[in-house]
Amino acid sequence: MKKRIVLLSFLLGATSGIAQNIDSLFYAGQDTTGLAQEIAAEEAAWTWTDTLIEGNYDKVDNDVHSMKKKYRNIPDLANDINLKFSTDEEKIRAIFIWMTVHISYDYVEFESKKRKIGSVSYRPGTPKNIIANKWEKIYFRYASSVLLKKRGICEGYATLFYELCRYTNINCQMVTGFADDNIEKINKYKNQKYVPTNHAWNKVQLKGEWLFIDVTWASTGKYDQNKKRTEPTTYRPYYYLVKENNLYPDHLVNEKRSKKRNETVGNY
Repeated sequence: MKKRIVLLSFLLGATSGIAQNIDSLFYAGQDTTGLAQEIAAEEAAWTWTDTLIEGNYDKVDNDVHSMKKKYRNIPDLANDINLKFSTDEEKIRAIFIWMTVHISYDYVEFESKKRKIGSVSYRPGTPKNIIANKWEKIYFRYASSVLLKKRGICEGYATLFYELCRYTNINCQMVTGFADDNIEKINKYKNQKYVPTNHAWNKVQLKGEWLFIDVTWASTGKYDQNKKRTEPTTYRPYYYLVKENNLYPDHLVNEKRSKKRNETVGNY
């Protein structure tokens, strides 16, 4: 599922169109109204976690933007990230920025009903590690196709992010759940035993703490029905990293499905 609203209009009382204009002005450094700074301050106060070095990502971001090589496989990209960056924090940021720059949301795939990653067959009693190995191969091939095509839906973003973390020795998990701009709908499902699933994102372990990250909703590039690619002009930092107990108000985790999803790739 792709995020279509740039800032938190449901929190700040702005319309989606106004929010988008404010966002583009602010991140271009051209805002003269002061409203963008006010919105950004509200967003930052809610979002950023004290485990991170706030505002100290300029060098990492610039280094990622200088990576002009056209990567055709996951190990190759991961190797360059390992060579350029030394800490887990830098690597997580590098993967995030690289994906928001190079991967576009595939509206063609989203609108089609032919989305199928693959399946695994095994006999009853097969050890978990063997089943996980089979699934890991399928998900790796799927993530590799997203990297090669430079586009994907939420499952593609999350799976590629997971694989890049795996190859850069970052502890990462998949998260499955429900996401929607309609906060009333989110709150309704909070009070129910069953949480529907329409979205996938990730969480990473940094300095002993699990933090959510949604590369799909952070990205702005898209691949539309006219088979045209819109290059991303910025990214949404709001969906970069938040603590487990401070999840985005427009997301809701399906714990059971998330656990099952992670068990299929060996995180058991």
